[in-house]
Amino acid sequence: MPKLGARLLVLLATTLAAAGLGWAGLDLLRNQHSGEPVFWPLAGFGAVMLVFGSRRLWPWMMAGLAAGSALIVLAVAPNLVNLSGLAAGLVENLLIAVLLRRLRPRSALHESLFDAVRVLGCVLTSSAVGSVVFAIIGASGERPLLDLWSEFARNHLLALLLVSPCLAVSMDREELREQFRDRRANLEWLAQLTVTAAVAGVVFLTQETVLGSSFLVLPLIWGSLRLGPLRAMTGLVVVATTATVGTNHGLGRYVMLGQEDAETMALQTAIAVLAVTTMVTAMAGRLRERTMALLRQRTGDLNTAERLAGLGSVRWDPAAGEMVWSDGLHLLLGTDPAQVEASPQAYEDRLHPDDLAGVRADGARIAQGSADKAEFLEYRIVRPDGEVRDVVIRSMVEPARGSTPMQVFATLHDVTEARAAEAEVTQAHAQLSAVLGAVTGTAIVGTDRNGGVLTFFNAGAEAIFGYRAEEAIGRLTPSALHDHAELERLAAEGRPPVQEMMEDIERDGVHTRTYTFVRKDGSAFFGQLSLSAKRAPDGSRFGFIGVITDLSFVLRTQAELEESEKRFRLAFDTSPMGMAIVSLSESDPGRVLRVNAALCEFAGVTEERLLDARVGDFLGGPAQVSEAVANLADVMAGRVDEISSERRLFRPDGGERWGRVTASAVRPDGDRDAYLIMLVEDITARKELTERLQHEADHDSLTGLPNRLHLHRRLERELRERRSGQIAVLYLDLDGFKAVNDNQGHGAGDELLIQVADRIAAAVRSTDVVARLGGDEFAVLCPGVPDVATAMRIGRSILASLSREFDLSQTNARVGASIGVAVAVEGDTGPDLLHAADQAMYAAKRSGKGTVRLNMR
Repeated sequence: MPKLGARLLVLLATTLAAAGLGWAGLDLLRNQHSGEPVFWPLAGFGAVMLVFGSRRLWPWMMAGLAAGSALIVLAVAPNLVNLSGLAAGLVENLLIAVLLRRLRPRSALHESLFDAVRVLGCVLTSSAVGSVVFAIIGASGERPLLDLWSEFARNHLLALLLVSPCLAVSMDREELREQFRDRRANLEWLAQLTVTAAVAGVVFLTQETVLGSSFLVLPLIWGSLRLGPLRAMTGLVVVATTATVGTNHGLGRYVMLGQEDAETMALQTAIAVLAVTTMVTAMAGRLRERTMALLRQRTGDLNTAERLAGLGSVRWDPAAGEMVWSDGLHLLLGTDPAQVEASPQAYEDRLHPDDLAGVRADGARIAQGSADKAEFLEYRIVRPDGEVRDVVIRSMVEPARGSTPMQVFATLHDVTEARAAEAEVTQAHAQLSAVLGAVTGTAIVGTDRNGGVLTFFNAGAEAIFGYRAEEAIGRLTPSALHDHAELERLAAEGRPPVQEMMEDIERDGVHTRTYTFVRKDGSAFFGQLSLSAKRAPDGSRFGFIGVITDLSFVLRTQAELEESEKRFRLAFDTSPMGMAIVSLSESDPGRVLRVNAALCEFAGVTEERLLDARVGDFLGGPAQVSEAVANLADVMAGRVDEISSERRLFRPDGGERWGRVTASAVRPDGDRDAYLIMLVEDITARKELTERLQHEADHDSLTGLPNRLHLHRRLERELRERRSGQIAVLYLDLDGFKAVNDNQGHGAGDELLIQVADRIAAAVRSTDVVARLGGDEFAVLCPGVPDVATAMRIGRSILASLSREFDLSQTNARVGASIGVAVAVEGDTGPDLLHAADQAMYAAKRSGKGTVRLNMR
């Protein structure tokens, strides 16, 4: 909907134009003697405005026409006749606009000469209706009704005829803009208007009587045929205005008639004839221009189509030796139409030398009329740049008719790319056949579009089914390769194989299923069929291709695999050794996936508890857990595939077990996660025996104290590591032990040695090591003593502890001890330090026993 500002602008412009044209009708164009205008310009203006204007602006245009007309009527001659003319004019404008909107061609493509008749009919109808309205409203008794009707009809009809060249055509805004942007046409229009005005001036603005008004037809026809309806209408209005003004002022040839009514009638008649002539001529010129434009467009479309299709055409007159080439043929031959004139010689110049003789022979045969129907030939051309192209020519002879000689029309089609594509397809087909033929482990068969007979049978099919290709192709149907009993059973079950195949192919593009197939020798085998349709580029089906895989080996391997898995499950579940499968997936590493009964018994938990656990949940101590986690990370990273270690396990009942764990990684192909197979051997008894034997080898069997070997190892380690403080050794020999052993027996002696060992251990520091060297000799290793006095104090503490009476099972006994002390010096070895302490002990015995002596090295 136009905005209010635009509508008000239309109202104002229409009002001003209507006022100006109304003044011209009542003053400039009015005959001074009869008092009536020769033509009423506002009638033509209103018709053009309403016909070409938007319907949504019609109310504003009508209001503008009424306002402008009223202003002039009120200003010049406010009488009933003029007011009735105003009303009748509005009715006339509205009626012709409605009629032409319905009857006028919708677009320029639908215009014809009959449109001039339609326009004349609309003009006459609207003028007649308007004149009747004018006569009825304006009748006052002063003038006869017929005079009023005649006056309105003539000057309004003439005004509408003057704009009829525009009313008869369909023009949009874009066409108008293009016309006014055409500089050449505008210059020609200016020249035409100048000539038209000059001739009209000579005829109607002078007393010259030699030239008649018919001379005005020439410049008007010029404008009509070459410049279009709008410009032709402008020239026509110039002629009518000039003739009216001149005649009204007593000039021109029509004043010679001597009667005012006759002058006006003659002038109106002449202008009407010129208007009708101009309209018809303008329509003819417009149709001619449209026809030529359409012809140029169609010719351009043909040339474009030839270029796109790689086509060219030629018309040849053999008798005259003349040729006409299309632009497409020039493009195909690589010639420039501006430089190369079409001729048989120019055509032969582009032929390949090896094909020239054959083309000349074909041309001579065609020229003799021996080929009266379409004929196909193929040869080569050589373009100016040396490129060789393959072309196919199709020629048709048009026999001579009357004076028209025989003509040959031919089209040339560039098939270079098509031939190259055919060669590629042939090569691809050969390669495909070679590839399919080389596939010997899989049967590949093809059928026709109905699946009736085999059309392809590769070497693999020959090997699997036992037929030779020549025995199968064109002779066997696909059902001959199937087990008929199976096909009948499937059909009886409501699953017809052929129907199922077609449904799967239409839905999924392929049908895949296992069938029983039959070889030539009658043996059957299971095979997997993958069937798909062979389709053309347009999607139509022209056959089927089937790939059949012999599943005998697969099924045998699958059975062997199932049996192997069954044996593994049996061995896994019944193995006396603990077994587990542990996940190595990145999302859940270390999760126990499967366990056997032996592992549950070893761990002392149920299968459900183990399956909810991770590796390391039952290991003893953080160190073992950390080591297990590190090993798992190494396996997942692929750094190792096998792990073997000994692990201590804490059972929920508080017991401990030792196991030897052997784990091997299994990394399946494809997307399956890797996993560990773990074997856990219970080595608890062996571990305990080993530890017991090791303890017995390092300790005295009677007292449980470390023995001489253990002391030597510990002493050597302390001397090697040399921590803070000094290292001292106390060598102790019991005084009076022999008497107890001899008098009370060896049992009492052993019991006494055990109590002595306990008292020595209680008298020393927790970091000191007490050892029995043999018989009644003991030694104490004191690492990290701050000074000699500390070592001497430890010795005296031992003497004090041993000085108390021993309560034996059968008697009481007293013993003493002599203790030698030695402190390690630079360069000492274990035996050196022990020997120094032994010497100090003997010194203590010589000094009276029961004392502690220091070796003063």
